[in-house]
Amino acid sequence: MKYISIFLITTIIISSCEEEIPADKLNSYTEKIVVNEIFNNDKPFSIQISNSKIAYNEENPTLLGPDEIIDVSLKEGDKIIHLSFDAFSKTYFSTVLPVPGKQYNLMISSKNYISVYSKGYMPQNVSNMASTWIENGGIDMNGNKSDMLKVTFSDDASTNDYYKINFMYYSELVDKFNSFDFKTSDILTAASTMKTRDGGFLFSDELFNGTTKTLTAIPPSGLVKSNTTYKYLITIEKLSKDFWKYYTTLEQYRGGANGTFATDLFKGAVVVYSNINNGLGIFAGSSVKSDTLK
Repeated sequence: MKYISIFLITTIIISSCEEEIPADKLNSYTEKIVVNEIFNNDKPFSIQISNSKIAYNEENPTLLGPDEIIDVSLKEGDKIIHLSFDAFSKTYFSTVLPVPGKQYNLMISSKNYISVYSKGYMPQNVSNMASTWIENGGIDMNGNKSDMLKVTFSDDASTNDYYKINFMYYSELVDKFNSFDFKTSDILTAASTMKTRDGGFLFSDELFNGTTKTLTAIPPSGLVKSNTTYKYLITIEKLSKDFWKYYTTLEQYRGGANGTFATDLFKGAVVVYSNINNGLGIFAGSSVKSDTLK
């Protein structure tokens, strides 16, 4: 009877989530500008601007361009960064690479929405990153001999730092680097570490601030056995605090890498972090360092 009661309660809750809310019972909603720009030192700025819609609106958000947007101003201090609009991708882009350690100011004005502004910071590069792989240097999750990937980097003791790491193997069949599952250890098993949908890991330096950290990964055996070119790729991003807050809340909203509705059924709603004043979205930076292993 206990199991039946739990089932009935759960069924009632799920059913109640599907109840239609009359339009006249909803609070009024003012649409806002939405900014989508995560910038790094690997590519120039590429800013997409759209509008927000109330959840019960049948219309989807729309990418906005010069017909609606009056001005998009991007500056590094007093230096103006010129932006052009690409009508095909509906993106404002520049030819300028963001610089680690710099802050950028964004302002957007439009015809029908409140003007928005934001400040985005790009952290300094990861220090002393060194990567290597040892052929048959470890045992994979199936008990077979496999390669061991190892990366070492230095953390800055004077700042609170946030990281994202990806271990990947190269598939010559599809000409692409792909993530792989492996047994995690060290900081990757910490309660505060979060696995992302692309197979990476988000973590902070809370447990190793100011020290040199070495992380390892052992892929499934045989993944790159027949490769004639690349074998592995290790990428470390140092994230700004705004980017960290956005990324972690976005993963929580999605339910994590393996999250399901059932596991989040009784939790409160997750609000995805935004640093766009008067609007929604994200304008934040990360510095990227990658090692390709052959």
